[in-house]
Amino acid sequence: MTTLLIRRLWTMYKKILIDDGAAKQEVLLAQDAFYNGVRSVLKVLAHMLEHGELDELHHTIKREGRQIDVIQRWGRRARRH
Repeated sequence: MTTLLIRRLWTMYKKILIDDGAAKQEVLLAQDAFYNGVRSVLKVLAHMLEHGELDELHHTIKREGRQIDVIQRWGRRARRH
């Protein structure tokens, strides 16, 4: 089973920001936006679960899971310079 580690996703994203020369303030703003986005997504998924929308919940998780897989592959490949 693959475990989604939100903190790990943030760490990967933060590394990209820093490598691209983001200022400390920009990284802090990005972190706030990242975690607010994650919190919102989790609230939507919880709402779907509470209201019995299981088919749509599973469809959403699969669709977004594919996107997360793509993002994770970006972090593993060598960066072009």
